Amino acid sequence: MGDLEFTTGWLREEDVAIHEEDSERNAEQAERNASMRSMLKRRREETKDTSAAEAPEAFMAVKNSVSSRKRVVDEGQPPWFVARPHIENTVLRLHEEILDFVDFMQQTREEIHARRKWVQSIKEACVALWPACKVSVFGSFFTGLSLPNGDVDVAVSEIPCKSGSAMKMLADHMLSKGQISWLEIIETAKVPVMKVRSQSSGLRADVVFSQPDGLQSSKFIRSKVKEYPQMKPLLLFLKYFLLQRGLHETYTGGMGSYLLCNVVLHFLQRHPSLKNGRFYAGTSLGHLLFDFLKYYGQEFNYTSHGISVLEGGSVFPKTERFPEKNKRSTGGPVLCLESPLSTSMDLGGACFRMPVLRNLFHHAFHCICHLMVTGSAPEVSMLCPLLIDPAHPVITDRFKLMAEQPVAFAGLPKSKSQEMEKKQKRLPNENGQAHDSHNDTKPPVKKRKIQPTQPLTQPTQPVQPIQRIHEEADDATAAFGFHEDVSQWDLV
Repeated sequence: MGDLEFTTGWLREEDVAIHEEDSERNAEQAERNASMRSMLKRRREETKDTSAAEAPEAFMAVKNSVSSRKRVVDEGQPPWFVARPHIENTVLRLHEEILDFVDFMQQTREEIHARRKWVQSIKEACVALWPACKVSVFGSFFTGLSLPNGDVDVAVSEIPCKSGSAMKMLADHMLSKGQISWLEIIETAKVPVMKVRSQSSGLRADVVFSQPDGLQSSKFIRSKVKEYPQMKPLLLFLKYFLLQRGLHETYTGGMGSYLLCNVVLHFLQRHPSLKNGRFYAGTSLGHLLFDFLKYYGQEFNYTSHGISVLEGGSVFPKTERFPEKNKRSTGGPVLCLESPLSTSMDLGGACFRMPVLRNLFHHAFHCICHLMVTGSAPEVSMLCPLLIDPAHPVITDRFKLMAEQPVAFAGLPKSKSQEMEKKQKRLPNENGQAHDSHNDTKPPVKKRKIQPTQPLTQPTQPVQPIQRIHEEADDATAAFGFHEDVSQWDLV
């Protein structure tokens, strides 16, 4: 304190406290700057390293560096949470926590490297069978938007046989080499897929054949993520937001990853901050999440409007472009989104649970309004428990996904998951004791009790009169600084 008294002896006591706080902030910022410079230097050195094997073009979009920010996990708070009592602005704290959540959820360098090796082993197996084939990565890993538990999507093209035969051949080859511990072939799906799990790492992959659309759509999304830097943090949060509620799969009527990417893209294209430099400079992720939930939760006109993300984004009368939408409508909101790769295709048609999604967005919007008006203590998370559940396995097992190795199934009958399951069953012997049906010499496997995933219940909140809820929404909208009605975006 001696140096501080020497330099600030002429200040008042309250000014000294402010000076100390500023010094701490400057030191924290200097540490972040040094960390960023270190990562950039390491990135340059890795780029110059010509001895390393060249990665496929599909991996170029994946960000290798992760934040080195030190976290002190507080009991009772989610693992990504960093308390910032010096930030009084609620919107700014929401912005910072979204960044912390994304920092926690995005894949580490080791996880990316493991996925690259996994894809390389699949590629080598394909080339061994069909030397002239092409193997490429698409989907969330290609775009850098994958959650820690996400599969790797692999497309195989230019093969001399039908996709069904190719899947069985690849399954035979990888099983015989002991490369996979589990597989499932789904030939009846709209896009036939072979699902496999790596024996060495436990990672999963979805392998499709002769499907070029997946790579083209992934390239489109990757280009838009570069154009709109706000897309990645919003998407990673919203993907988990939907995943924990079981609304993230297209085949169950939810909002799949590609559809969600286009929905977020349209929102950012139409956001008024892009038309006003002053708004853009002051627009945080907290503002954007607030407006996204309001836009799709209560303002967007699902009855008459369709969405296009081409040429800067627009809306159109959906009855003129997709008249069949009126026939399928049952009174609830029906999403209509024109495919950017094929304008005659409606990406929103498969999302038949849109009424549930709209209610979910509407509820989440009012949760944020409630936090804004009543005030949220800086020592607690703003995302939990109203918006997301930190007890979900994706969070609790964040760094355990590759800790346990799966049981090997090499040598078992090909592409028959039912026979695989039978082989794993423990059958009684003559003495009535259980033994492994495929290896009697191995010691019994220690059983591990697995807690079933509990359905996420709706957050409990005090019941408030409807008028009070609307007042909170109006007060929160004014507090965020955007006085323009979101419903007017469609008229621009």
